[in-house]
Amino acid sequence: MSRQAEIVDVLKDEGFQSVRDLALRFDVTPATIRRDLTQLEAMDLLRRTHGGATLVKQAETPNHFKEALHLPEKAAIGKAMAERVLDGQTILLDTGTTTLEVARHLKHERVTVVTSDLRIGLEIARRRSAHLVFIGGELLPDSYAMWGPTSVQQLANLRVDVAIMGCDTVAEDGLHHSTSYEVEVKRQMLSIAREAFFVADSSKFGREALFKVFDLTAFTAGITDSMLDALRASRFDIPIIQAPVHPRV
Repeated sequence: MSRQAEIVDVLKDEGFQSVRDLALRFDVTPATIRRDLTQLEAMDLLRRTHGGATLVKQAETPNHFKEALHLPEKAAIGKAMAERVLDGQTILLDTGTTTLEVARHLKHERVTVVTSDLRIGLEIARRRSAHLVFIGGELLPDSYAMWGPTSVQQLANLRVDVAIMGCDTVAEDGLHHSTSYEVEVKRQMLSIAREAFFVADSSKFGREALFKVFDLTAFTAGITDSMLDALRASRFDIPIIQAPVHPRV
């Protein structure tokens, strides 16, 4: 599954790829790539063309594919962000695989976590020292996120010390998302926080997404991984902290 997820990621970033190029990139045979492409086409994720494939225009990469991508980078980001949380703070964790890594790296004696992500809620619920406030609503299709008017109303009655937000794309003008479903919830999340950070792995810088959610000026800093080009990181109006990525073993 990891290779197929990476194929989708490559097509999303670079467009059309030939079978030969993909076979060289992943160090497998062309026959293996053709089988991968056939399976991905059956999921309506790409379109086979003569000698290769292109990505089908769609709202978002499936969640189970996102979970398989950039795991060392997300772990490094999660650790770096968790280290910036102070004991006794109330933090809000946005939905997503990177914010889930933040939750996994929280080692505090006392912390209150507000979230609308089912996986993050379960992760925090296992910690005896952590207090969980879960935001209800409707479950977003093919996701672990709660959303809708109930979510917005519940958030409006809360105040948090730090909001930690995810996104689909980081551009120099702000953070963007592929769909409009969660935009209102995300903006409400940011509005109740005294301070905010965003977390995003380096693959999300420079991509395209339809809906702008936030200006970068709303954030104290962004946290990404050391794979991001340092020159690109320097172009932003807020600090972009690059967490060192440990090599795969």
